[in-house]
Amino acid sequence: MKIGITADANMQQTAPSRLKLADYVQKRLVDVLVKNDVVPMILPIAKPEMATEMVGMVDAIIIPGGPDVSPHLYGEDPHQHIGVTYVPRDDFEKAVIEESVRQNKPVFGICRGIQIINVTFGGTLYQDLTSQYEQETIRHEQVLDSAFPTHFVNVEEGSFVAKSQGAHPFVNSKHHQAVKMVADGFEVTARANDGVIEAIENPDLAVYGVQWHPETFWSDHENQEKLFQDFFALVAEKKA
Repeated sequence: MKIGITADANMQQTAPSRLKLADYVQKRLVDVLVKNDVVPMILPIAKPEMATEMVGMVDAIIIPGGPDVSPHLYGEDPHQHIGVTYVPRDDFEKAVIEESVRQNKPVFGICRGIQIINVTFGGTLYQDLTSQYEQETIRHEQVLDSAFPTHFVNVEEGSFVAKSQGAHPFVNSKHHQAVKMVADGFEVTARANDGVIEAIENPDLAVYGVQWHPETFWSDHENQEKLFQDFFALVAEKKA
């Protein structure tokens, strides 16, 4: 089984100039695939029209975290508290998601991944929870290292995430944006205690997303590795 992971771009100043905007993927995400005998294929940020061939090389797609999604994709101007955005990644991942659905290949989004999935299918985002979401009572951008969970979420019975997470998993949280208006065809399958959306899914399209970061604490939390394993099983079923 081969799963493509869309790359992030290095937005930091680095001494070697060759690392400017270099494509990279978090090692702990690669590690969970390798441990489960899944071949990771890193997809660098490329022209959207290249998505067809890239998706054709793999059995499924994982879209990991990264910078904020540009609000122009859902018809809004940038809020004063929006973070760094990178439009080339937005455009490429949108094309990858659309092509994955066309080729009937599953998609799993993590943090930014759930957000770009929602936007791709017509949904919107809170550009900044603290200033735009009045009910927020939880610190969603935790200070603790993301290897440690920080708040609970409430999961819908019978959903994809419920199989691994149960009803009230303890998760980590490193985001200040979140799903606002949910895209047509998608269901909300998990929320934080303050109502912030933590998971969405469309089983008909085999597209799933979570707002937390299972890749950063799967090695110490069996249910987080199980979330990946359930996705791998779904991919194997689709492939058969």
